[in-house]
Amino acid sequence: MTTQKKAEVKRAFLIEQATACLAEKGYAAVSLRDIAKESGVSLGILHYYFSSKEELLLAVISSYKGRFMEELEREVLAAPSGKWSAALGRVLCRSLQEDRKLHRLWYDLQVQAMYVPVFGEQVKVIRSRLHQLISRMLVRLQLEEQTSLTIDEDSAISLIYSAIDGFLFQFLLDELQSPEEAIACFEQTFAHLMHTLFSTEF
Repeated sequence: MTTQKKAEVKRAFLIEQATACLAEKGYAAVSLRDIAKESGVSLGILHYYFSSKEELLLAVISSYKGRFMEELEREVLAAPSGKWSAALGRVLCRSLQEDRKLHRLWYDLQVQAMYVPVFGEQVKVIRSRLHQLISRMLVRLQLEEQTSLTIDEDSAISLIYSAIDGFLFQFLLDELQSPEEAIACFEQTFAHLMHTLFSTEF
């Protein structure tokens, strides 16, 4: 294994360890020293790969959200137009079952973004990619169903994003609700939203 490859593997390992630590305790309650201890490395080694806790959090979020968006792109965009809502529901349900704490960390980052400019930049990048995914789906729906939006595309994207984001946030606040129960309610609400945005049901 080359030196570069070893460094990449080590960095990925540290991101994985930091992800578990940050997701469990939250950004404010974790220090680089805590992460180094959990990873079984010295603080100096951790600093070699990440100059600050901020840089490490950005790497964690980028890795997690990247996987989440790839899953959305792979399964939701590939679904037949009439099955988009159901595909979205399946992805969200699976994600809430497996990555509940990571979703919580994403909202933690968004709060920090109001105070830390570099976090704000990363949040904008991620939100932009999610908006682009929704835009691609809206274009496809209009072409395949030969229908049009009842409002302008930017407003439709904002409403759909807000519905999904708001649902995830509310789910995280309700510790007693199961992902399956939450998704069942979400799918009904989401179907109603889509019905108001288009002249046909999805």
